[in-house]
Amino acid sequence: MTKFDLRTPIIYILTVIIVILLIILKKMDDRAKEQQLEKKMEQVEIEKEDKPHKISPEIPPPVLKGKIGIIIDDFGYRNDEVSDGFLKLNAYLTYAVIPGHEYSTSFGEKAVNAGYEVIVHMPMENTGKTYGEEEFVLTTEMDNETIQRRVNTAFNQIPTAIGMNNHQGSSASADQRVMSSVARVINERNLFFVDSRTTVETIAETTMEVFGVPTARRNVFLDNDDDEEKITEQFMKLVKKSEELGSAIGTGHVKQKTLNVLKKHIPELQKKGFKFEFVSKMLH
Repeated sequence: MTKFDLRTPIIYILTVIIVILLIILKKMDDRAKEQQLEKKMEQVEIEKEDKPHKISPEIPPPVLKGKIGIIIDDFGYRNDEVSDGFLKLNAYLTYAVIPGHEYSTSFGEKAVNAGYEVIVHMPMENTGKTYGEEEFVLTTEMDNETIQRRVNTAFNQIPTAIGMNNHQGSSASADQRVMSSVARVINERNLFFVDSRTTVETIAETTMEVFGVPTARRNVFLDNDDDEEKITEQFMKLVKKSEELGSAIGTGHVKQKTLNVLKKHIPELQKKGFKFEFVSKMLH
């Protein structure tokens, strides 16, 4: 009787086991490599997120040539396509709202919600005849209490306002007592004042400095003449002044032709390196 040889099946079984083990080890090695690759990919993604996005080829930003602050006066009278047009300009602009009118409060809210800065455009007495806003205008004949009450009322009516400039005021802005009363209220409210400089006799800016109120002055009037060519000339004067001084503030009004000039030239100037800034960032 022939003896059964156990070596052959044992060898076969061992061979199968070795093959299976090798396959398992191979899969484990492949899985380990996949996990390492996944970790590397995750790290690359994290590093990409941490780095700023670059345009290829990279375009350097324009060199800053000057900061321009623009205040547009006389909002509050109207609620139409002209006033709404100013809410579509792609720049940091400051809008001055006159108290006492139908749209004074609502426009202030609309402007801030649209991303602009709002200040009170405070009516003040002229050397000649003073028109409008009889319940708000500040005159040299008023006592301090009346002046301060009117200033507070104006800010209460336009709660989105973070500062003030003067509407007219060639007489009041040259009066020390009037401007001191205004400065006290603004100082208490931690706000700022921009001198519209409607007279060379103005002491508004210097009075604010004495009372510790952040302040600035208007450098150029943009639209005393309601003509696009002349408005453009004034605008370019403002641009030149900002380049010479580092910063400059211009004042315009809610007019269609002023809007047309700003709409045309702001994008061009931004590309050239001029920065349009809120006047609240241009105070001393």
